[in-house]
Amino acid sequence: MTDTQNRDYNNVDDFWNKQAQIYKTAYVSIAILAINVLVFLACLVNASIVDAGALITEAVLFGKEWYRIITAMFLHADMEHILSNMLMLVLAGGIVEKHAGHLYYGIMFFASGIVGNVLSMMYEVAAQISRYSLGASGGTMGIVGYLAFWIFANKKGVSKNKNLLLRMIFLSVFIIESCFLQEGANTIAHLGGFITGFILGYIRIVIMNNNKDMEGLI
Repeated sequence: MTDTQNRDYNNVDDFWNKQAQIYKTAYVSIAILAINVLVFLACLVNASIVDAGALITEAVLFGKEWYRIITAMFLHADMEHILSNMLMLVLAGGIVEKHAGHLYYGIMFFASGIVGNVLSMMYEVAAQISRYSLGASGGTMGIVGYLAFWIFANKKGVSKNKNLLLRMIFLSVFIIESCFLQEGANTIAHLGGFITGFILGYIRIVIMNNNKDMEGLI
């Protein structure tokens, strides 16, 4: 084995060791993951749960069922849907939680999901259409938005790290495919979540002067 191969293997080992350490204290990410999985299993037993909690604009505006804006964030249509959202959470959640802090991260997840859902409803009203929306992708896209701002703010260092660039390319392709190209994807909710996370990234990193490295990413 060459020295280059040894370095590559060591880099891979170091990356996964860092992920393991980070996720030991990623309490909010673990909680979000657990709740989504438990709710999904409950929906397999009782499908009426989905109807009771999905984002239906008419039910929210005329039925005053405002809780749907939040409950829809923990419901998924099928196995592929929950896997794509939870994979995104696993890939970026713990890393961002470590950087932002537990409380800020939790607020960001819910704020991103709520803003995404509200914008989705506004779009439906403006376009005079009716949709049935559910999924954690607004919140997970907020996490990605935060990460995107950190990358933007640290672009000079990121551009010099080839391993990080490859991971970012993989993550970007996955996000674009799962959030914007999949049939039935709620693009408005995804964009709303991403923009919210990006703005909250600016607040946490620039205004609140959080200059830490994104541990586990670099």
